Amino acid sequence: MPEKVVLVRHGQSMGNINEALYATVPDNAMPLTDLGWEQARKTGEILKARIIASGETVHFVVSPYVRTVETFHGIVSAWCDPKEFAHIPDRAKRVKAWYRRLMEMGLTWNEDPRIREQDFGNYQVPEIIKKAKTDRHRFGVFYYRFQNGESASDVFDRVSTFLDSLWRNFDSNRARNYVLVTHGISIRVFLARYFRYTIDQFNMLANPTNCEMVVLGHNGEGQLDLDGRCNLELEKDEETKQTKVVGHRFHHRLRILPKAALRKTKIRISPDD
Repeated sequence: MPEKVVLVRHGQSMGNINEALYATVPDNAMPLTDLGWEQARKTGEILKARIIASGETVHFVVSPYVRTVETFHGIVSAWCDPKEFAHIPDRAKRVKAWYRRLMEMGLTWNEDPRIREQDFGNYQVPEIIKKAKTDRHRFGVFYYRFQNGESASDVFDRVSTFLDSLWRNFDSNRARNYVLVTHGISIRVFLARYFRYTIDQFNMLANPTNCEMVVLGHNGEGQLDLDGRCNLELEKDEETKQTKVVGHRFHHRLRILPKAALRKTKIRISPDD
């Protein structure tokens, strides 16, 4: 059992600032914005300095989407900046040399499509998706299945199989820390599956912000407890109109949606209830 399991949502993507792009850009190909790269690098610095003990091994499991792989690259630049290999003209050789250096520093990784984003269909027409998300809240957030896509319960099923194999992997890959670079829905489903939340409790969880980390720590009894979460603080420059990372904050509890945002289905305890 590792000392820490850290769940990280990807940095800001182009789709986060312009949802119309989903009509022409596949969800899996959506890249990070400049702010998203900054968030990823800052997250790596916090992870290395504040969460993972110096010199400890780390294994990353990464969703294969472009924005999550780019976030992974930004995070691990805290251990070794890829610019150190800028003198190598061939890009493939440059990447290979950087990866080799990271492994020499005790970092390993693999991709796993089971922690990918919820599938909303193929190309997403903004008007159709907007209506579908409204219908989802009426139907039930956990159960609503998008046309040609998935429901949160579908994500729950595949993350459950991932969680089972992750625990087996703890025995074969004895890294002291595991970091999952994934998506908001996958983080919430992971927590619900591991801590055995009810569906109502799952629905109460707010989606993590970009590059927010949820930290689980080994309690000494073969189980993981919630150590807390860390979110980045942003500030918009009034002159340049650019948003930048200005700090971070640790919290002991998960972020919960306000009661007004929740829809709870009544379940009777008797026929005349």
